Amino acid sequence: MTPPLPPHPPAAARAAARPPAAWHVSRRPLAVTLLLAMLLIVGVSVGSTLAFSNMVVQRQVDRLPEDIKVAMRERQEALQRGEVIVPTPPVPEIRTGMVVDPFLEPGQSSPDVGGVIMLPSGEQAEVLQGRRPRGMRFDGPRDPPSRTQNFVRDVQRSLVQVGLLAVAASALLAWLLARRIARPVSAVSRAAAQLAGGNLSARAPVQSGEREMAGLAQSFNDMAENLQALEHERQQAVADIAHELRTPIAVMQARLDALEDGVYPLNAEQITLLSTQTQLLTRLVGDLRTITLAEAGRLALNPQPLDLGTLGREVVRDLQDRAAARGVTLSVQAVRTPIQGDPVRVRQITSNLVDNALRHARSRVSVQVETVQGRALLHVEDDGPGVPEHSREAVFTRFTRLDGSRARDTGGSGLGLAIVRALAAAHGGEAQLSGSASLGGARFTVALPVSTA
Repeated sequence: MTPPLPPHPPAAARAAARPPAAWHVSRRPLAVTLLLAMLLIVGVSVGSTLAFSNMVVQRQVDRLPEDIKVAMRERQEALQRGEVIVPTPPVPEIRTGMVVDPFLEPGQSSPDVGGVIMLPSGEQAEVLQGRRPRGMRFDGPRDPPSRTQNFVRDVQRSLVQVGLLAVAASALLAWLLARRIARPVSAVSRAAAQLAGGNLSARAPVQSGEREMAGLAQSFNDMAENLQALEHERQQAVADIAHELRTPIAVMQARLDALEDGVYPLNAEQITLLSTQTQLLTRLVGDLRTITLAEAGRLALNPQPLDLGTLGREVVRDLQDRAAARGVTLSVQAVRTPIQGDPVRVRQITSNLVDNALRHARSRVSVQVETVQGRALLHVEDDGPGVPEHSREAVFTRFTRLDGSRARDTGGSGLGLAIVRALAAAHGGEAQLSGSASLGGARFTVALPVSTA
């Protein structure tokens, strides 16, 4: 026996049963996240540029002569001590004269050169033969290192300025991107909150812009429409079930009241009438259970190898008396068609189709079983009025009655064709209503996979 479906708790109970960890989500706005990401990128870029520039400068400094590096260290130490160093104007090298010494040190003159020279500062200096200008102090080659350090500082200052400009541009760009991205996301979030609150008509606006954002809103709207359709079907099913159950119960209650008041005598005829209503009520409840389990995928099946053609002939044989009582000729054409299925459920499919055809047929009902392209096909058609094209899918829904011939007093529950489609799907097949029938009425076809064993 198939276990019953577990009850679905209400939304409030499901929300209360969620683990507390599920509520610990980030409350950081999208704009802040984008801004932090861009600032991090800018910081890494500027920092790596500064580090690279320092590395290049250090490499160039390492290539300088040793005396220049010593002078640079002395100058740096002096600056750290707070001493002010006034750079000395460069002393010209005088290499002209009768004797040229290629090994003169900076600031020295040739042995045979003397006189007075004009310095870049506008002062005059006396040059003695083979000596430095009198009264001038020479501190060595300090200007090249100073120019190098100034250049490095200028480069670093420019990089900092560029970094600040990049930070401002990144903040503006992050704000614009956040508004562009967060607006449709916020709209979907608001619609989702309304949907969670029970408003199934809530929809998210599909805004023009990024394709992903528009796709997200459209997917949400499709989900909301499906939920709304399912809720409408559920409410309609509950109303239909209550309506169907009320009829036999009301008949039984009225009959029992009449028996109690002595209006009708308690005899075998009255008991038969009550038994008929009880059987109708039992069949209705059984059909509801079957279709509910089948649609939920929890219908227990006992698949076995069987011949659909033989089963079709047996069903036709069992229903010949009912067909004769209605004045309908019931015929069958079946070939051997092996399938793998539950014998009880496949027989129920066939019986429901034939019973439905007998209710609508004028004089003939035909049953055919054949194999086409690896599929077992069961055709049941009649010569009745047929089904309008716009109602061919509606006949497979619960409690659908297209005319008075399917009234409750004829024994129909309005679930037969719905059970046929559900059981066919449970066996990996499908059921459909064809628009053309050789007898002129409706032609129902159930396709099941053929067994290869």
